[in-house]
Amino acid sequence: MTVVWAREEGAVPRGQKPLDWVLFTTRPVRTKSEAIAAVRAYCFRWRIEDFHRAWKQGHCRVEETQLRSPDAVMKWATILAAVASRAEHLRHRAREAPDDPAEAEFSQNELDGLLFLKTKEKKRTETIAPNPTLAQAVRWIADLGGYVGNRSSGPPGTTTIGRGLERVLVAAEIFGQLRASGKLR
Repeated sequence: MTVVWAREEGAVPRGQKPLDWVLFTTRPVRTKSEAIAAVRAYCFRWRIEDFHRAWKQGHCRVEETQLRSPDAVMKWATILAAVASRAEHLRHRAREAPDDPAEAEFSQNELDGLLFLKTKEKKRTETIAPNPTLAQAVRWIADLGGYVGNRSSGPPGTTTIGRGLERVLVAAEIFGQLRASGKLR
């Protein structure tokens, strides 16, 4: 076990306290660069916490399985981990790179499924663009998952993204089958 003490020095944004962390790590830390690497790794802890929340409490609710055999539980938990991971990834990407094209994260079948479903459920005043940005596509997916989007709700979270993504993936499978049969190009 190694203890790394990270203290922020210099200018700090107004109204905020400087960073002062005491980290316990199993990483060997003998140099300044190894200490910096340990602190940087710890900065990703919140992403891991978000993933676990989505996996355990959000859309996936992995601990509520009614499966009994350890093998079946492991397979189901692995599938749900992939679902939680993708919903978390989309949530973060939509915030970090909102103007990226949706094609950066979605297959053509997924985009076709999303556009089809969103067009069926759009608001009267809403326009559905054929080439949405990443943020717009994730918002539409969250809308399909029950996201209300009022002023106090904040940006879409993994639960509504996960629910909407489930619907989009079913539609994407249909578009894939239509393409494979030659009935759609």
